[in-house]
Order: sequence, then structure tokens, then C-alpha cells
Amino acid sequence: MTASMLTPMMQRLMIQAEPELVERAKRRARERGVSVAQIVREAMEEKLGGPDGEQQPPLSIIGIGRSGRSDLSRLASEDIYEPAPYRSS
Repeated sequence: MTASMLTPMMQRLMIQAEPELVERAKRRARERGVSVAQIVREAMEEKLGGPDGEQQPPLSIIGIGRSGRSDLSRLASEDIYEPAPYRSS
């Protein structure tokens, strides 16, 4: 089995960018242990959306909040948690 059978066909693309932007891409690639090409592909997907043009919500927002409770997942799955009724002041 050849390598081209294992991966989807990629097309080469040459771009021009400010040196500072290239350095940021290289730094991000090093931090993540991936190629600069992977960083550019991900940035293009994020900006342009999927094949149908539909934008996907960024997953980087998951887990950024903190409720102060450690039992919310269990409470939600067991339908135990009942929020306090809404009260206007």
C-alpha cells in the first residue's frame, strides 16, 4: 500500500506572509509538536469553515468556566439538580 492510498490527496499552496506572522505559526507548531502546514490548514478550516462552508463552533471554549461545584455532571445526569426559580428584583 502506498502513502497516497493512506492519506487524502493534498494540494500545494504557496502564500506570502509577514515575517512576524510566520514566526508565530512556527512557534505554535513547535508548541503543539505539529508542522507549520498543519497550523495553516487548521487556521484555514477555522476561518473558511468545512466543505459546505458552514462554520463549526470553536472547541477551545469548552471547560473555561467554573461553577464551584464538583457534582453538576452527576446531578444533571440523574435529573436531581433543580435551579432556583427566577426572581426579579
